[in-house]
Amino acid sequence: MADALKDFYNSAVVGGIAERVSAAHPAFPADHFRKQVMAALPPLSLMQRARAIADGLHHHLPPDYPDALQILLNSLGPDDNKGGIDGMGGFRHLPFLNFVGAYGLEHPGLSLNALRRMTKYFSAEFDIRYYVERHYDQTMQAVRSWTNDPHWAVRRLCSEGLRPRLPWGLRLKRFIADPSPVLDIIETLRADPHESVRRSVANTLNDIAKDNPDAVIATVRRWQAEDRDGTADSVRHGLRTLVKKGDRRALDLLGFDHRAPVTALDFAIAKQRYRVGDMLAFSLSLRHDGKKPARLSVDYAIHWRNARGGLQAKVFKLAKPQLRPGETVTLEKTHALKPITTRRYYAGEHRVEILVNGQSLADGTFKLQV
Repeated sequence: MADALKDFYNSAVVGGIAERVSAAHPAFPADHFRKQVMAALPPLSLMQRARAIADGLHHHLPPDYPDALQILLNSLGPDDNKGGIDGMGGFRHLPFLNFVGAYGLEHPGLSLNALRRMTKYFSAEFDIRYYVERHYDQTMQAVRSWTNDPHWAVRRLCSEGLRPRLPWGLRLKRFIADPSPVLDIIETLRADPHESVRRSVANTLNDIAKDNPDAVIATVRRWQAEDRDGTADSVRHGLRTLVKKGDRRALDLLGFDHRAPVTALDFAIAKQRYRVGDMLAFSLSLRHDGKKPARLSVDYAIHWRNARGGLQAKVFKLAKPQLRPGETVTLEKTHALKPITTRRYYAGEHRVEILVNGQSLADGTFKLQV
């Protein structure tokens, strides 16, 4: 699967980029560009391939950055804010954004305007981060103005581009140390009319919670007190890491009864041996031993074997049961052990752990063959 994803950048896509750039700039050496880029791609990952294409564009476009940038802007494709491409096809635009991130830092005003336009075609969340680092004041001024942009993708960039720990992106250490500028930005976006913007706010809040949980708890308490429409989803998704860790403040804010006495019964993994591609299956019962109804957050962690021979946990949501005093609920779950781009499987013993309100109540092991 990882190979399939990176192979999006194949001869057809690189050739299509060359054709579009040539249409905007007939002097562009399309054949030479295509051959040079395709020779460099085989050992590279998805993101590395996008950057290699950006480097190839830089090598073959005019050396004057403003001229080169205008050619790329002219070659984006149909003026429908997606270049006539849907879904995964939008990755075709990522090398253009990488070009701005890598080669436009000496022209921050021009480049930030370009990122604002390009993000309508494919998110500029990876490349705006270089401008946060190099041109902080100017970039934050632009981002603050974009929070009122009529296009949802620009508003989403204001949140997603400032995530302190964006996967695959440059880590923004200044916001890990002090998240207050980011919290100020997402304050204006928390009830945005577009779902993608609100989901980005939740992801940003969750990022901040990993390093600054107190700031996130204080923010969520205020949001809930103000009871603004449209913030419930942002709060729930933004607190997910704290909930999985059993943070009692987060559990209280979401209405889970972390003090409820619960007993796990009959936890069982269906088989002791699995292969990659199988469906891991397990079941258990939970009994509520308290004297009043309780709402529980039930998760399961799979402790994956890693390259060094140790175990590394990944937590997944299982259920949110509401139990009466003395009530028992039976839960069953299957988890696909299929190849995915974000995980490499290693043979050996793995562990499944049941977490109720962040507390470990049961566990068991299975062996994986690869």
